[in-house]
Amino acid sequence: MKKTTYVFVILIFVMIGFLLWVSHMFQKTEYKISNDLFHYQVSEVTYFMKNIENYITKKYGDNILATLQKNPNVRKELNLYLSSFITRKVKNLFIVYKPENEKFFRVLADGSGNVKDRFAFNEKFEPLKNEYWYKVLATKEPVVFKQKINDIWTTLLYPVVKFNRVDYIIVVDFSTLPLTVINQNLQVLKSNLKIILFVMIVSVIILVVFLFYDWKRQKEMQGLIKELQVLNDTLEEKVKEEIEKNREKEKQLILQSRMAQMGELLSMIAHQWRQPLNVMSLIVSQLKLGFDLGDVKEEEIKTSILKIEEMIQHLSNTIDDFRKFYRKEEGLKSVRLGDVITQTLNIAKPSIENKNIKIDLDLKCTKEIKTFPNELKQVLLNIIRNAEDILIERNVKNPYILISTKHDKNNNLCIIDIKDNAGGIQDEILDKIFNPYFTTKDERNGTGLGLYMSKQIVEERLKGKLYAFNDETGAVFRIELKVEHE
Repeated sequence: MKKTTYVFVILIFVMIGFLLWVSHMFQKTEYKISNDLFHYQVSEVTYFMKNIENYITKKYGDNILATLQKNPNVRKELNLYLSSFITRKVKNLFIVYKPENEKFFRVLADGSGNVKDRFAFNEKFEPLKNEYWYKVLATKEPVVFKQKINDIWTTLLYPVVKFNRVDYIIVVDFSTLPLTVINQNLQVLKSNLKIILFVMIVSVIILVVFLFYDWKRQKEMQGLIKELQVLNDTLEEKVKEEIEKNREKEKQLILQSRMAQMGELLSMIAHQWRQPLNVMSLIVSQLKLGFDLGDVKEEEIKTSILKIEEMIQHLSNTIDDFRKFYRKEEGLKSVRLGDVITQTLNIAKPSIENKNIKIDLDLKCTKEIKTFPNELKQVLLNIIRNAEDILIERNVKNPYILISTKHDKNNNLCIIDIKDNAGGIQDEILDKIFNPYFTTKDERNGTGLGLYMSKQIVEERLKGKLYAFNDETGAVFRIELKVEHE
């Protein structure tokens, strides 16, 4: 009986260690979430700075200083262009350079939100935290640092390098308020977790004291008999509880997978909206400039309005595509695979092609199948996004994704193959990729649920098969669906 007590005590200490480990892992996860979100914001702003650099180079040439010195109208135009990017998330946006023989920086253009505080052309400027500014000049790499202004403003110094020297620096102050809100919510969650862990640890300690007391009173046998009786009386109830727990775990897996895929969709929405919004912003800037100069014609206004209406319609169509993607389906529907694949690519294609990845289609199965189209779209989107990720990760030359369908007459199946040219899946992990929480995307915060949920949807909901293999160029994910099933 003493051995049993010792085992219980050891298990209790193991449980305490596990709870402490959970607390440690939450802290690491909290840091990773904050860090990843911050770096994502920085990468977005850096991409936006690159667009400004390309615009300035294309429009005004390489020697921007000489151009601005000669033509005051160009300075006004550049200030106006920069001011078009000012939003609640962007407070200041200006361009500076540093003459080689001077101590101070000088301002080329300023489109900051507060007009009264804008710098004049060639105005001398001595920045705070100038060690970051000189670091940019030395390394020729972008530098980001946080300001102590309500703890939400961050400055990005983006150098434009010409002939191996920093020609000028684009400076932007952008808000990290969303990150602050998320961090606050994480702190609330962390506090609640600490309370739960404290209660559990106290409960465990009480249990240890109780076992020790019970051991001293030499009533282990009576307690064991009672436990056995309770176990026999409540066996059916415990089985039901375990089944319910398993169902709850499955729901959590589905929710986690949906949340991960929702993040992917938000990223794709950003890719699809960025270009139309930039076009509309440019049109509005040109119209405003025309009004300011008094040189705008009625025909130009009508043409601009038509272009903006076209962009708005495109954005509206994008919203409809994403809204339909998660619409709840009441029952099976008869559809053609080609239509389902086309609708899926309407969502994913802009983001993929923006990364210079070619998408090829070879759709030969024209049979109708009875399925849940939205759930099939989610499976297709997850596999396509995985192919996109591996192509980018391995830096494949001439990357492509081939989606093909064919009809297997012998087995009355429609077969979907999604393949890439990234070199394939390693043999040692090929049989693990559909396991829950298995992922090779640690650096990109992969959940390890995408392929697991995809297999569950195909085999449990759609009554088909999903498996993967390698061919001579890369990985192939194959989905087999019956042409007709109830």
